[in-house]
Amino acid sequence: MTMRNIKLIVLGALLAVSAGTGAATASAGCYCSVVYYDAAGTVVGIRQPAGCGDPGWGIMTIRSKAYAGCIM
Repeated sequence: MTMRNIKLIVLGALLAVSAGTGAATASAGCYCSVVYYDAAGTVVGIRQPAGCGDPGWGIMTIRSKAYAGCIM
């Protein structure tokens, strides 16, 4: 295996973790907020770290995006 292949594997693993649910991003050590979307792309839920003062609202779906820090 070349060094380039190893770097691509590590990058792919990091992207897979960041694309997961809020629990996955929290386990990776990220102080992140996660926004959840429905199939149409409408925001249906938000989860944030406890330090943000508001844990969020709505439902969690498989479509999500993590943002660094507090968003509300």
